[in-house]
Amino acid sequence: MSNGYEYIAESLSATSSIDAVVIAAMITGAVAIIGSLVNSVVSYRTKRMEYTQNETREKQKKMVDPYNKLVSLIFEILNLSKQNVAIEESMLVQKMSEFNIAVLLYGSNEVIAKWGSYRVSLANPAQSNPKEVMLKLEDLLYVIREDLGFDKRDMGAGDILSLFINDPETLTGGNEGE
Repeated sequence: MSNGYEYIAESLSATSSIDAVVIAAMITGAVAIIGSLVNSVVSYRTKRMEYTQNETREKQKKMVDPYNKLVSLIFEILNLSKQNVAIEESMLVQKMSEFNIAVLLYGSNEVIAKWGSYRVSLANPAQSNPKEVMLKLEDLLYVIREDLGFDKRDMGAGDILSLFINDPETLTGGNEGE
């Protein structure tokens, strides 16, 4: 047995003398072991996927209230501005601070980035174009909806803004009928 070929040939000739029942038992055992391994892997992946989905649902549940408060605050600010009523700055700062904490703990990276961009543009009104601020608001609301599990597929620029303003096409450059 000087090389591998002779070893394999000798093993095969020894195997041919083994009883067919023993070979069948070995094959059955091998299939059982392989089946058990496959079942374990599939079970692990299924449990991991369920865990990930449950974790996502829990995060979404935790963000519903802060997102709801933010959207309510936005509507309140827009309604007050339409009525030319001054917004109480201390109340605004407190509500935005509460949202900052919630979004930092549970918001997606994209929501944090969009919120930061929108918040900075609000803090610097002299340097911000009002149209750009409204478009940033819409971007923020889209990513909030995505964070909550909603799909943006059939929505376009101005669709969310149409809930706030009567002529979103002036901001988006599109036609409402398209």
